[in-house]
Amino acid sequence: MKNILVGPRVALNVPQPEDFDEISDWYADADFVRKMDTAPARPLSGEDLERTYRNLDQNTEFYFHIHSLADERLLGFVTLFNIEWNNQVGQLAIAIGNAEDRGQGYGTESLNLMLNYGFNELNLYKVCLDVIATNQSAIAVYQNSGFEFEGTNARAVKRDGHRYDLYHMGLFAEDFQPRISLK
Repeated sequence: MKNILVGPRVALNVPQPEDFDEISDWYADADFVRKMDTAPARPLSGEDLERTYRNLDQNTEFYFHIHSLADERLLGFVTLFNIEWNNQVGQLAIAIGNAEDRGQGYGTESLNLMLNYGFNELNLYKVCLDVIATNQSAIAVYQNSGFEFEGTNARAVKRDGHRYDLYHMGLFAEDFQPRISLK
């Protein structure tokens, strides 16, 4: 049987305690946090992050760490959360931690692995996400993976005294076409 959580260059793995200290370093980078989330940027300790992971609702949240197959380096994380089983809909979030690892295709591969998992293992009908309008690189990855714009929460995000739109995007299972070779 094939491992549906492994792609050509990355694997989606169970989080390990030692990973959270490294992720904590990413949260010290305001640019990372401000592109990923609409919440105020703030540093989080590895202990804080691990506690959050331990308190996930195991029935509606599926959280993985992204590791490079070449050197087992931690690259980021990806999660399906707020799953409504009765509607077969879930939300997705993904982040690649270090700036030098972004734009290398790790996010696209990880996203496609998680979508394959969501649609073919969890039997989701639709996956949704929110993205800040200024995060053009993420928007390009989402569009390349088949997500379509579904709505705009106009001027919902305030950054440095300016207002930016928050886009809602979605992808239906029937429209998912993997952009990577799934093993």
